[in-house]
Amino acid sequence: MELEKIISYFEELSAIPRQSGDEKAASDYLVNFAKESGLWVKQDEYYNVIVKKPATEGMEDREPVIIQGHIDMVYVKAEGAEHTYANGIEVIDDGEFLHANGTTLGADNGIAVSYAMMLMASKDIPHPALEFIFTVEEEVGLLGAANLDVSELEGKMVMNLDTEEEGSFCSGCAGGVRSTLRIPAAREKAEGVFIPVDVLFSGLKGGHSGMEIHMERGNAIQLLGRVLGALKACDVKVGAVESLGKSNAIASSAKLRIYVKEHDLEAVTGVLNELEKVFQNELAASDFVEITVKTGEAVSECQVFTEETVAKLRGVLTLMPQGVMNMSMAVPGLVQTSVNTGNMEERDGNIILDSALRSSVDSQKYFLKDKIQAVADAYGLVCEWTGDYPGWQYKEESKLRDIAAEKYRELFGKEPTVEAIHAGLECGYWAAKIQDADILSLGPDMYDVHSPKERISKKSIANVWELIKAILK
Repeated sequence: MELEKIISYFEELSAIPRQSGDEKAASDYLVNFAKESGLWVKQDEYYNVIVKKPATEGMEDREPVIIQGHIDMVYVKAEGAEHTYANGIEVIDDGEFLHANGTTLGADNGIAVSYAMMLMASKDIPHPALEFIFTVEEEVGLLGAANLDVSELEGKMVMNLDTEEEGSFCSGCAGGVRSTLRIPAAREKAEGVFIPVDVLFSGLKGGHSGMEIHMERGNAIQLLGRVLGALKACDVKVGAVESLGKSNAIASSAKLRIYVKEHDLEAVTGVLNELEKVFQNELAASDFVEITVKTGEAVSECQVFTEETVAKLRGVLTLMPQGVMNMSMAVPGLVQTSVNTGNMEERDGNIILDSALRSSVDSQKYFLKDKIQAVADAYGLVCEWTGDYPGWQYKEESKLRDIAAEKYRELFGKEPTVEAIHAGLECGYWAAKIQDADILSLGPDMYDVHSPKERISKKSIANVWELIKAILK
């Protein structure tokens, strides 16, 4: 019966369009729901919502618990689907899973909101005083959490319901910051007969710079930099560089245009072919790259980057840190600090390099930031820093985690896994904003999140609900 009620709340919420940046209607819905339940509620200017509910009889002396999830979702429509965003998400129950009709489901993180609504409306579930946090724009940089004023909260124990695997207790995450480095793209006219040569990097796997950076996959931007270094000894002119992507995605392809004198073409092609073999050997156990060389018709003049511009680009790409910087010794297998350059493009008279830095230890994040700034300073370049968000450092001792693990064993007869992740969660902000916070992230089994194949297990929804109640009791 309770599972059906949770699903009905989820369907009500899903009917309201709520992609990141468009949460007002869903936020208002939660405010009205709290008021109808007779609870204290506050909505801020960003449409974050805080709700408070008193403890049930006999539990007034217990520590308050904060229940937290985010309102927004990633809206993606399947190719060929006729869905209209304004109509909300159509939730389909196939008996085993909930999924959507041609779109993302939004269980990330609508299921957290649905659990919270069950607790807000309940009359007979034992619990200490509860404080609910519903944030906005989590999917586009944790912006709601960044702007939320938590001064009216009393709780220290925080249950974030944004983990996507039942029985996996997340107890730490990386903080991050993003850099945009600009190299002035000065150009000049090169006169003489040149052969245009397009060098294409392809076949690389790419991947998420938080979840897959430790897999030692090739980064096309870094490889392009190495090609520029190898071609330094050749008489070539550089006409264009490009690797369009996102700072938090490992660059999987890139393009380089060079201009070569006809008598040098064979030597240059030989260098490129040899580099392909070198890269393939280095990546043999983790990835694959193909370098395709295409030559065009000879031209009598061409616009190319100045030697100074090429020297700066080559130097920056050679010195720029890339990949895993160090591993955690507290959590086996956890990447502690990393950096990824995921986008390179010529824009507004500059060659732009966009990178994402991550670390679960803030001091290391800022040391890595200093390293990249030093590279920029060495070449007299501008580097802008944005989107700085805090990490959540793993703690050996956690009362909340101990309670959750004990109840999980009692309910399901198996051991939960405790992990930290090299990606961002709102928990970093709660760790920074709430002194002595004891934080745990958990949730039910979800699959193919952020894609039209997204689905959530009904059995797991029910299991996690029983766990939440047991923890609170």
